[in-house]
Amino acid sequence: MRNSLANSIIQKAKVDPNLFLIVGDAGLGLFDTFQVDFKEQYLNAGINEACSVGMAAGLALSGKKVIYYNIAPFSLMRPYEQVRNDICYQELPVIVVGIGSGLTYAPAGVTHYAVEDIAIALTIPNLQIFSPCDANETVACFEYAYSSNKPSYIRIPKNGDPIYNKSVDDITKLQEIKMGESKIAFVTHSNLITEVMNAADHFDASVYTMPFINSKFNYDDVLGKYQYVFVIEEAFEYGSLGSYIREYSKINVNKIGIKNHFIHKIGNQQFLRKLLKIDSCGIIERVKDSM
Repeated sequence: MRNSLANSIIQKAKVDPNLFLIVGDAGLGLFDTFQVDFKEQYLNAGINEACSVGMAAGLALSGKKVIYYNIAPFSLMRPYEQVRNDICYQELPVIVVGIGSGLTYAPAGVTHYAVEDIAIALTIPNLQIFSPCDANETVACFEYAYSSNKPSYIRIPKNGDPIYNKSVDDITKLQEIKMGESKIAFVTHSNLITEVMNAADHFDASVYTMPFINSKFNYDDVLGKYQYVFVIEEAFEYGSLGSYIREYSKINVNKIGIKNHFIHKIGNQQFLRKLLKIDSCGIIERVKDSM
């Protein structure tokens, strides 16, 4: 997914000299070609997050369309004030990219988790939030965000994820990934979809993704026909997509995610998913308990 995003940025830079990329000592190797071919449109600002976002805002005010690329906790959470005041208050065309959504960087510990970033982002007016499930949705989210000229936050995991959304149409809508025969629907985002798809087979449930987290989509039109709707996330249950759908629809949403507490155990992503019961077996167990 990172490679797909990087390729999209490079292709866009070829046709838009106003694109400007700021990285925070991340993406090393990923943007080597960009540094050479577009050296006047690139800056590695180092471990300097608040200042980087401030620079992004200044460049946007001078006519640039800026992308700030860093690990998720350091692209949004550390410079929260600057994202809020410098970018979103002024509605500037800046895309904040957060790499390592959810528990992607699990071995690095809690400082590198991004499980509360959606909840934080949802508190900021004017900020579009995207959480694609695969490379196709990643490209679609970037294209939408770039053309919108609005403040945007795109959170993505790393590479190696299969393609689930074969044909991305309108990312402001729920994406139908699998149509089941039961009265159960699973809604998810990011690469937890791998676990969700496996769990869905157990119930013959339908599966949808929502790459545009705070889209003003009418969920009732699609989800109203289901007896049970589960929003399943590698994110805090409180304040993420499940909470957003509850707020803006009449759907009786069951939330399956991470409880709002610090995770003190260390392991890889799969270890933590199992521990937190958001792997496929844990999802099956929690769905059964809720029905």
